[in-house]
Amino acid sequence: PTPTTNPINIKKLTAMRSPVTAFQQIKEHPSQNIIGERNNSFLPGSPFSFSLHGSVQESDSAIIRIPDGVCLKINCASVQRKAMDEYLKQKGSIGVSLRLSSEENPEMLPIWTFARDRSSGYTMSGLGLRICGPRTVRLLAFMEMGYRSGQSVDVHLFGSVSLNKDAFD
Repeated sequence: PTPTTNPINIKKLTAMRSPVTAFQQIKEHPSQNIIGERNNSFLPGSPFSFSLHGSVQESDSAIIRIPDGVCLKINCASVQRKAMDEYLKQKGSIGVSLRLSSEENPEMLPIWTFARDRSSGYTMSGLGLRICGPRTVRLLAFMEMGYRSGQSVDVHLFGSVSLNKDAFD
């Protein structure tokens, strides 16, 4: 076969044009009215940055779709100092945790928590989360108590999108 008809090359060309998508609806509580959304696409080779809107509802998680032949790497999570300090002034607020669920395990499990008394900084680097497609995962900025007053904090995620080199060998 010629280089353009070789099945591996066709798969690679398709993957190069297939973006990772991140989508989150922002809802008012308790009414469940949709008041906004965050929706971004990231092609292989691009940096990944997405702000998760904080919530106490697992149904408010962002849906991240990673296509075949593509990998998402999340290296860093952060919160804005001023927003976090304001949130922590609320009675009962403890912090915010970054939670992940996958098709294999739908339970929302915490992978990083910014806690009032335990966190030394507003950024966590070295998360080293690498997910290759085809895969759909959900990410949530879970507000640890205190959210009931209506205030929440965004968790900002940073990383990169690349081709899954293992898929083309």
